[in-house]
Amino acid sequence: MSCLLLLLVQAPAWAHKGSDAYLDVQTTGVADTAALKLTLAIAIKDLDLLVPLDANADGQVTWGEIKAALPAMHDLLQASTGIEGDAAPGAPACHLAWSYAGLERRSDGTYIRFASDTACRGATSFRYRLLREQDATHRLLVTGMVDGQALLSTWSATAPGALSIRHAKPEGGAPVAAGAHTGPATLWAYLNLGVHHLLEGYDHLAFLLALVLPLRLALGRRAPRETDLQAARHAANWWALLRTVTAFTVGHSITLILATLGLTSASPAWVEPAIAVTIAITALLNIFPVRHVRTDVLALLFGMVHGYGFASLLTEAAAPAGLLPWALAGFNLGVECGQLLAVAGWVLMSQVVQRQPWHGRVVVRGGSWLLVLVAAFWFWERVR
Repeated sequence: MSCLLLLLVQAPAWAHKGSDAYLDVQTTGVADTAALKLTLAIAIKDLDLLVPLDANADGQVTWGEIKAALPAMHDLLQASTGIEGDAAPGAPACHLAWSYAGLERRSDGTYIRFASDTACRGATSFRYRLLREQDATHRLLVTGMVDGQALLSTWSATAPGALSIRHAKPEGGAPVAAGAHTGPATLWAYLNLGVHHLLEGYDHLAFLLALVLPLRLALGRRAPRETDLQAARHAANWWALLRTVTAFTVGHSITLILATLGLTSASPAWVEPAIAVTIAITALLNIFPVRHVRTDVLALLFGMVHGYGFASLLTEAAAPAGLLPWALAGFNLGVECGQLLAVAGWVLMSQVVQRQPWHGRVVVRGGSWLLVLVAAFWFWERVR
């Protein structure tokens, strides 16, 4: 548990948002003469890992520093991206010429936008290797409208090959739909993204840990010396775990769906600090229980706050309307799968210590106090 808590302490304050870049793909022109227009948005914090932007190391990146680093960023993108075609698999089908296209603000900071037009009509896939060596968790979120069809997918820089972004048109044959244009492919891509997002979302993991810390969850057969009362308590703890995790799932699913569909919205300016507060309150209740406060009800209400945090990724991906239901369903399923993996991991880890006489004092109370401190730090970082 100490390793997990150390990881939480070292996690970034904007903890649930991972390293993401955004690619918008559009076709310009008509039919067979249509060319591609690409717009790529990359976080300044990610680019700073590859091209030192903060030249004077004062913790602030100015427009002058960005302007001075533009040639180096251009060379980096030229080396890390490319367009490939069906005529010669693996070989560049045309030349990308990235140019600076402005700055934009997203929930996790400022992004630099680059654009490139290509008249190469045989281009069918996009090669992306940015941050491949520096951050294996980095993801590219892809959206757009290509040849009249919606495009929505995700890509990892560590994946082999290239991302299919356009219909392949074999010589003399009909166009073959690229996988990224289909609903099932979107469902699978966003399911993986949901798992990835939950497991790297340190604030969501911290909240789950605060919920399950007090529960003694026995695995295997009943111990020979275990009394009926102890067995009943173990069964009650499993039932409490099921109710609590289900309530958290229902809570964050409600706001995730509503926010993604545009039926409601919440500013990250208050959602991010509020998520830290939910962790602190839940952990404090482990130390100072309040008789009439039910953990499952708390998980439901606080889960609705966390749902807005999950929704920020989907809303910023700007999914096309036709593929949005697939993306929403896949992402929500992925979050649930990640949540189950996290809880199962904790249950297995806790078997080692939960029968020790110091479990309540060290693991439950000590762990809860550490979570309060981590949450307080995150809250301070997010409101300053």
